[in-house]
Amino acid sequence: MEPRNRPAPAFDPNAYLGRFLRPGYLLPAAVVVGALLLAVVVQPGPHHTSAGSDVRVEAVRQSPTAAPATPPPSPTPEPPSTAAADVAPETAVAGARSTPPASPTVDPDLLDQPTQCGTLRETAVALSVEQAISGISIRATRAAVYPIDYFTCILVAAGGSESLQLASALRKQETAGMTHVVLVDLWVANGSKLFGQVNLRTAVVAAAGQTFSAVATLGSRSELVLGSGQGRNVTLVAAVRNTVGESTGPVTLVIDAPLAGGTPVAGKYQLFLPIP
Repeated sequence: MEPRNRPAPAFDPNAYLGRFLRPGYLLPAAVVVGALLLAVVVQPGPHHTSAGSDVRVEAVRQSPTAAPATPPPSPTPEPPSTAAADVAPETAVAGARSTPPASPTVDPDLLDQPTQCGTLRETAVALSVEQAISGISIRATRAAVYPIDYFTCILVAAGGSESLQLASALRKQETAGMTHVVLVDLWVANGSKLFGQVNLRTAVVAAAGQTFSAVATLGSRSELVLGSGQGRNVTLVAAVRNTVGESTGPVTLVIDAPLAGGTPVAGKYQLFLPIP
C-alpha cells in the first residue's frame, strides 16, 4: 500500500534562525564575516606593497585556531651593477678585475676655457704598419697630430666626463712643455693558440730624438687580454714636444712584447709611422 503524501512542513523562520544562532554555526559565520571585513579594510591598494600588510591579511584569512602565519622572508638585495668597472683602463690584469680607482679630478680652469676652437688644425695619415710577436700582432691603421691646446679645446667643447678627464691630463702635459697630441689607431689581434696580453700603459712615442709616454688608451683598457682568434681596435694617445712646424714629423711607436699564455715574450714592437 503506497504511503500517502504528507504535506511539507511549513517554513518556520524562527526555527532556522535558532539553528544558526547555535554556537556550532555562529562561530564559523562570525569568523568568515570578520575575515571579509578585515580583508577589505587592511588590503593594500594597487600601489602599496608593504610586507606588513601582506602578513596581516594572510593572518586573518586563517582559521582562528591555526598557528600565526610566518612572515615571508625579506627579498635578497641584488648585487650592484659592475658596469662602472669598465671606466678605468688600469683595472684588468690577465683578465682579472679589481675595484676601479676613483675618477681623476677635472681641472676647474677647463670649465672657463672658450669652446670656440677655430679652424681644423689636424695632420692625419692612413697607415698599414704591422708587427707580430709570438702570433700576437699590432697594426697601426691611422695617425693624427693636433696642437695640444687645440685638441684640449675640442675635448672641452665635446663635454662629458671622459672628455674632460682627458683634457685635464693633457692640460698637465701642456704645462710640462708638451706641444702636440698624437693619436694612433691600432688593431691588436691574437693569431696564436694561447691567450695573449698586450700592455699599452708602458707604450712610448719617439719623436725628434726624444721619447714620450702614452697618456691614455681610448676604446679599451690599457692592458688588453685577447683570447685565441680575437682582435680589438684601440686608440693610443701621447703628448710630445716639437717646436718646429705644425706637426711632429715621423714618429716611432714602441710597445713592450706581449705575454703569451701568461709567459713574457722577449722583444718589443717598434712601428715606424711616417707622419708628415
